[in-house]
Amino acid sequence: MADIPQGPDGIESMAFQLLLYKITSLEHAMQAIPPLLTKIIAQLEAQAKPPDVPVATYAQLYPALQEGARAQKEALDVMAEAQAVPQTRRPFWRWFTKETS
Repeated sequence: MADIPQGPDGIESMAFQLLLYKITSLEHAMQAIPPLLTKIIAQLEAQAKPPDVPVATYAQLYPALQEGARAQKEALDVMAEAQAVPQTRRPFWRWFTKETS
């Protein structure tokens, strides 16, 4: 076992040695990180991606509802054409222009 130095210089040298040991171990750990990350990335890239599952559309799942929707749309188009007749807005404007006595 090493002799423990006495006095303020001994404590400072012990603290310096301890810090030096910690810094070198930290440096070694930091140097080990890049190879570990490259190994992890290589394994993740090697994993095969599962093929994409085709997703069915709403029309493919419910074709009977699409026929009903077409009929409903046709009915709405007929109603819209019937309401396309221009209407006068006189009663509405008369309310604004009405003179009060």
